[in-house]
Amino acid sequence: MGQLVVLVGLPGSGKTAFVRDCPGWVIVSRTAIRHAMFRCSYDPDCEPTVDRVFSAALVEALDSPADVVCVDEPNLTRAERLTLIDLARVFQREPIAHVMPSASPDALFDRLQRNLRRLALEQSHLKVRPFSRRSFDLLVERLEPVGSEEGFSRVVLTTSTQRDPREVSPRQGRDRGTRDALPLFAPLATSDPRSG
Repeated sequence: MGQLVVLVGLPGSGKTAFVRDCPGWVIVSRTAIRHAMFRCSYDPDCEPTVDRVFSAALVEALDSPADVVCVDEPNLTRAERLTLIDLARVFQREPIAHVMPSASPDALFDRLQRNLRRLALEQSHLKVRPFSRRSFDLLVERLEPVGSEEGFSRVVLTTSTQRDPREVSPRQGRDRGTRDALPLFAPLATSDPRSG
């Protein structure tokens, strides 16, 4: 039986960094779609299209022969996660939650801001939209802990994979033998930290 891995965590919690260390997984992410199709980190005018493409891509990935399909999104609420659990059952996949390590909202917001600055520097063709503290705090308020009653076959508390960008550059990481995950939508640029 294949698996559907549902990542759970606020922006800056390390979701996207985590999936980079999971070669062979098919990653479905709104961030990758925004980067590949619209060359931006976020644009409210594009979100209806992003949502439609994401939904279609997820269904195609779940129906594929891939062993593991992973949703690289915050998945903050039980309602959001229930939809994914239901889809996993329809496609006869084992639903597994990977909950990212907890950290203070201040630390996560600081990491998110560093990630956005790095994205703007490294991917100059992308329009990087600021992410305000108020927007971040609204996400913090929405976060609901993952409960055993939700229907996941397993809930994995993921250990931190965050690296300080000054410690290891992406190129150095690849030189040491790590491989990027296989995204369903392979963006021309790296994925947006707004989701991870």
